[in-house]
Amino acid sequence: MIAEPTELSFEADGLTYRGLAWGDSANPMVFVIHGWLDNALSFSILAPLLSNFYVVALDLSGHGFSSHRSADANYHIWDDIPQLAAIIDQLDVQQVHVVGHSRGAAVAGVLAVALGDRCASLCMLDGMISRSFENDNGAELFRNSLSERRRYLSKPPRIFSSVEEFIQARSRYGFTRDNAKVLAPRALRQLDEGWLLLSDPKLLGSSTIKLSEETSNSFYRSMVCPVAVITGDAGFFASSESQERIRGIGLLTPRFSQLTIRGPHHFHMEGDVQALSAILENFFQTGQLPSDAAATVS
Repeated sequence: MIAEPTELSFEADGLTYRGLAWGDSANPMVFVIHGWLDNALSFSILAPLLSNFYVVALDLSGHGFSSHRSADANYHIWDDIPQLAAIIDQLDVQQVHVVGHSRGAAVAGVLAVALGDRCASLCMLDGMISRSFENDNGAELFRNSLSERRRYLSKPPRIFSSVEEFIQARSRYGFTRDNAKVLAPRALRQLDEGWLLLSDPKLLGSSTIKLSEETSNSFYRSMVCPVAVITGDAGFFASSESQERIRGIGLLTPRFSQLTIRGPHHFHMEGDVQALSAILENFFQTGQLPSDAAATVS
């Protein structure tokens, strides 16, 4: 039986952030950050299994029950950082373990840098701090982003005829039916005419700018805590090029571990999540991941 979470709500810089917490608040805190178009329920399977920790999961701005940013604002990976740091201040903890999935892994990495020695460890699940690639055309990306911004701002709210229609739409992003159902309670609001999608349409647009490789590397070089990247062998970072990029983090930060486990992009929601929780608890306590041969997640 999965433990029922506690509802949380915070105000930071005029934005409301709502979320969920599992476990005893007297335990060490794990601050978890969901991926693109997900919400706090993304961690509702994993979080109760981290029984020795207090796990806090927020809906990022523009997601779930949290505020949308104003029409003039963006959703770059660094935009939530001032508010997330302020919320951690409100939680009144000296140190916190930070975990992020997918886009949330990039947000987690930037947050870890902002927290400095208050970050006890950083674990990125099938994600990493984003950076530009050599063949990116920055000017073209910028123009396309502005065009997409106008298009998404003019779109009417998305209303599904049923929760089932939402579940089918989510399947295009690699979700199983069960996992899409897990997210639905914080992704939708029932109206007379159907089910309103709560996420901000601007989230569908591309970033106006990407970090350079050197800027991304400078973030990693500044990290003083143990850093880990866990990827799924059927996830978004399974290619040899992606794995090589991840290995490169170890050249930039001295306390680095890398692990590939069996599973898809959302391996924290499906497969052997119990085994994943054991891997994470050990990492929080020791700062190390097991070798690939020792991984048992299936």
